[in-house]
Amino acid sequence: MTRVVQMTEPPKVESAGAACLVVIVGSKIGLQIHLDRPVVMGRDPSCDIHFDSDLISRQHARVESFAGYYQLQDLGSTNGTFVNDVKVQHHRLRDGDRVGVGKVLLKFLDGDNIEAEYHKEIYDLMTVDGLTGVANKKHFHDYLATELSRPGVSLASLIIFDADHFKRINDTHGHAAGDAVLRQLAQVVRQVVPGGHLVGRVGGEEFAVALVGVDFPTAYQVAEAVRVAVEQHTFHFEQRRLPVTVSVGLATREVAVEGAEALFKRADEALYRAKQGGRNRVCY
Repeated sequence: MTRVVQMTEPPKVESAGAACLVVIVGSKIGLQIHLDRPVVMGRDPSCDIHFDSDLISRQHARVESFAGYYQLQDLGSTNGTFVNDVKVQHHRLRDGDRVGVGKVLLKFLDGDNIEAEYHKEIYDLMTVDGLTGVANKKHFHDYLATELSRPGVSLASLIIFDADHFKRINDTHGHAAGDAVLRQLAQVVRQVVPGGHLVGRVGGEEFAVALVGVDFPTAYQVAEAVRVAVEQHTFHFEQRRLPVTVSVGLATREVAVEGAEALFKRADEALYRAKQGGRNRVCY
C-alpha cells in the first residue's frame, strides 16, 4: 500500500503563475500539464496524471503551488521521485528541472513566456533525445543521410559505441541508475567530440558520432578519446560510484557511392567485434 506523507506546509495560493510540466521521456511524450491546481501523478487511473507503469506507484508524487513557487512532494513511492537525478522527498521546483518517476521524465517550465518555451520544447522533442540531450535516433539518421548525399561530400566517418554490461547496471542498481549513467555518458562524450560534429543516441544504450569530412586517422583518435574519457570518468548515482566503459566501432567512407545505411552497417559490425574482443576497445 502506498503511504501518503503528510507535511507541514506554508499557506497555499490558487496559483503561483504560469507553469507546466512537459513529458519529455515516456509513452505520453509531449503531454503538457498545467499547474493551475494541485496535481497528483501515479499509476492509479484516478490520478490527475496517469502513467500505466509498474515502476510508478499508485499515487507517486504531487505538485502544488505555494506563495510564489511550486513544490514537488514524493508520496511514499516505492521507487522514489527524482529531480535532476537526485532522489527527493520534497523539492522546490525551478525552471528547467527534470522530474523522474519510474521511466517517465518530465520537464518543469516556469518562464515569462511559457507558450514560447513549450513550443521550443516540442521542437526539441522532434530532434533531441529527452533523456540525454543529444540528437535522437531519427534526427541523427536524417542528418547523416542528408550530409552524405550532398554534392562534393565523399569523406566521412561514423563512430558507434555502447555502454558495456549496461543491463547489469539496471538489474543491480535500478533503471534510475541506468538513466543517470546514460545522461552522464552523453555529457562526457559531448565534451570530447570536436565542435561541429553531431552526437546522437541511436539505441537504448547505443550512441553514435557523425564525423563528416573527417578521415580515418583523425576519426580513430576521436573514437579512442571517447573510450578513454568514459573509462576515466567517475560515474555516480546516489553517492554510489558506478564503473562504466564503452565498446566502440568505427567506419570511414572514402567514396561517395556508400550511403548512410551501409556505413552504419560497417560501423555496427566493428562494434560487434569490439564486444567479442573483450569490450572497452575500439575496432574498425
